[in-house]
Parts: sequence; structure tokens; C-alpha cells
Amino acid sequence: MSLYRSWRPKTFAELVGQDAVVKTLTSAITKGRLAHAYLFSGPRGSGKTSAAKILARCINCVQGPTVEPDNTCENCRAILEGRSLDVLEIDAASNRGIDEIRELRDKVKFAPSTMRRKVYIIDEAHMLTREGANAFLKTLEEPPEHVVFILATTEPEKLPVTVLSRCQRYAFRRITVPVMLERLRHIASAEGFTFTEEALRQIAYRADGGLRDALTMLEQVAAFGDGEVDVETVAAAFGQSTREWARALVEAVCNTDTAAALDAVSGASDAGAEMATLMREAVAGLRQLLVARLNPDLLESELAPEDVRWMTERAERIPQGRLVRGLKLLADAIADGRRSGLPRLELEVAMLRLLLAAEEAPSTAAPVAKSEAHAKPAAPPPERQPVESPNGSICGDPTVQKVLGVWEQVRARVGERSAPVNGMLANGEPLGVDSGVLTLTFANPIAAETIRGNASLVEEALLDVLRAPLKVVVQVRKKSQAAQGSSGGGGRAPSIREDGSDLLDYALKKFST
Repeated sequence: MSLYRSWRPKTFAELVGQDAVVKTLTSAITKGRLAHAYLFSGPRGSGKTSAAKILARCINCVQGPTVEPDNTCENCRAILEGRSLDVLEIDAASNRGIDEIRELRDKVKFAPSTMRRKVYIIDEAHMLTREGANAFLKTLEEPPEHVVFILATTEPEKLPVTVLSRCQRYAFRRITVPVMLERLRHIASAEGFTFTEEALRQIAYRADGGLRDALTMLEQVAAFGDGEVDVETVAAAFGQSTREWARALVEAVCNTDTAAALDAVSGASDAGAEMATLMREAVAGLRQLLVARLNPDLLESELAPEDVRWMTERAERIPQGRLVRGLKLLADAIADGRRSGLPRLELEVAMLRLLLAAEEAPSTAAPVAKSEAHAKPAAPPPERQPVESPNGSICGDPTVQKVLGVWEQVRARVGERSAPVNGMLANGEPLGVDSGVLTLTFANPIAAETIRGNASLVEEALLDVLRAPLKVVVQVRKKSQAAQGSSGGGGRAPSIREDGSDLLDYALKKFST
């Protein structure tokens, strides 16, 4: 028998990670306030069906109703063995139509054959057709006194509101990583497996909150390794995880180590990792660093204790602004990789833009701050004291290079005010700055006209970011220019010549924006 079946919880005390659900259900049973219909919703493998079967035994145990079924009486054994005529498990995915529901509606009228109540457990309830759900409504609203319905679903939002309103709802949570690790240790030890903590952590993270998935993977790894559950066996059974490569990227961001970041991307690619998955894992890692800076306690439910410490230690030495910029760059890289078909290149460019900017920032600011410190110890650095020049800009008029360096921030500010305008702005690029006038060029005349009509939004965003007023003018590129630049706009993968020059042009284009 599979591990997830042999270790399926038989009492509420064994149902891990769902304390709120257990407390409410046991209280209702103790006080004799059982409802006629329940809806158990939550991610797969979180214990919904197990809880439904436990509740059925609580109701029908010879010693019951009780919160602790003995699991030895005839009624409990019949339910456990799946041979009870009064506790029926129905798969709504294959019994979803109006005819099947009408048949169910006719059968519920009959009294239980041997037990206290009939219990219908309807799995994947969201798969009921609209007609089937409508046919079920009357029975669900006013069922006979001897019937209890328990609906289980991973997608409650797909059920009609009329069905939801007739059920007591219980939300099952994802099993947290610490709870899952404790359960995996217990089961692995009881089964006589030899295991390492890192291997169990990898299984827990791969399971993504589903204990059933974790037990299935544990069983598969143990079979593959003849009882040995270690990191190498997990990798051999399921392939190389992107988690370690993503952690290497996060470490590179913390250390401002460009070479290490590129090495991590190269290693992940050589190992056959999906670049889109790696980017999502890296985004998750940067998010966890940001959470660790703000409230480390929030990580305790989603990471193992060792990983919480790892994140907290590194969060102390990385600027919050770099994390926010990294999240934005990687999110854009995921979308651009999907469009261009070059996810590795998009990831490498995103990491270069993030880390090279971080490397340059201290080198440009430090000498000024140092000299200023000798002259006026109490004064802040000059860059925090803008001095206006005759044309209204801060000293050192903005150049197109400066605009390109903060263009993503400018777009983000525009997006806060108007997402459609920001969408059109993505089609343009800064061409030059002359006498306080920024020229933007567009291949799409519609986008150009939209930005021309909303130039004030762009000008306000530029002022917020650069602290310098710039007037925006818009130009439409000629068709020949648009055709030459179409391969580098991020919306379509470039054609690659034998010398690779088009691919290099594409990367440089991405890096400059």
C-alpha cells in the first residue's frame, strides 16, 4: 500500500497542519450541532478527503457521535475499508451531469441501512456542471434528517454561489514546511529509511504545501535509493532542482557578484533547468529577503528554520532598494523571455543591469562624500542638496544616458498613475536630451499619439525620479528605422546571423533600456 494511504490520518488528532478546522469540527460534534452540508476547500494534499472520512466515522461510530472514533467497531471498519453502503465517496469529475445528480437525489430519500446517518463525500465538487449543480440545490438545501453532504474542492470559486451559501465552509491551508518536515521525519524513521535533513527539505519544498505529494515523493526516492533518501537520490529521481541555482543567484545579488550570477545561470542551463522556473525561484528568493528585512517571523511558515536564518543573515547586508529593483527587473525578464523565446538571455541581462548598477553606485558617490566629510563633517553629500542651474535643471543637466539609467523607474511611476499609458510607453525609447527637452521615438503611431496626449504624466514621473524638469516631445520613427529596430524591442526574438551579431545587438538593446 502507498505511503500516503497507509499513513492517512484516522483521527482528528493525526490531521496535521489544520488546527482551526479540527477545533471547529470537534466543537460542533461535542455540542451536537452537526450541519447537513459542509464544504472543505483548499490545495491538493492538505487533508480534505481524510477529514471528510474522519468526520463520517465520528458521526457513525458505534460509540458516537464522538470526536474520537475507535476505528475498531464494525461501522468504523466498514468506512475505513470502503465497503459501507451508508458512507459513499463520489467523484464529481466523472459523475458531474444532471442524470447522475438526479440519481443521487432519488437515493438520499432512503434511510441508512446500518448506520446512524448517510454521508455523501463529493470529491472535486467544482467539476459539477451548471445543470448538475442546479439539480443538486434543492436536495442540498433541505436534505432528509439522516443525510450529511461533504463537498471537497480545490477551486471553490467555480461553484455557484447558491451552492456555497448552503454549506458550512472550512478552508484547509497549505501544510507549512516545518510541519511537513516533522511529519516526513516521523514517517521516514518509522519506515526504516535512512535520510538526510537536506533531502527532506528538498522534498518538502517540491511538494508545495501538499503532504500527499510529499509522501509520494518520499516513497519514490526511497524505492529508487533502496531505502536511502539523500540529496543525490532526490536529484536522480526527480531531476536537478532549480532551488540551489536560485539560491546562488540570491547570494550573488547579496554580494554584488556579477561573475557568480552568470556562473549560476550557466550552471543551471547546463543542468537542464528551465530558465523560466529559475527566474520564478529567484523572484521568490528576493521576496523572502525583503520579507526578512521587514518581518522575519512571516517566513517561519514557508521556510525551514535553517533557511529562515540563511535569509535573515543576508537580508541585513543588502539595501532594500536593490531588492525592489531586482524584483521588478526579474518580473520583466519573465514576461520578456516568454515573448522573445530567449529566457536565458533575458535573465542574464536583468542580473547585469541590477548588479552593475549596484557596483557603480558606491564608486561614484564615495569620493564626493569623503571630500565633503573633511570640509564639512555635518553636511550631507552634495547629491542630496540639488542646486538649480539657469535652465531649471539640477547641476549636471540630465543626459540621455541618465534617463536610460532610470527609465524603468520612470515607467513604474507612470504605471502607478495609468497602466494603459505605461503600456504604450513600453513601445518607445529615449532618443536624446537637448536643452531640457527629452525626445521619445516610437515605431507605433498610435502609441506615439497616446504618449503625446499624456506627456504631462511622463514629465511628472521624470521630475520625481531625476529631480529635474524635462519637457517631453514625441517622434514617430520612419518605417525603415522601425523595421531595423523591431528585433530588439523585446516583443519578438531576433534572427541570429552566423556571427551572432544580431543576438549581441539584442542583448545590448535590452541592457541599455
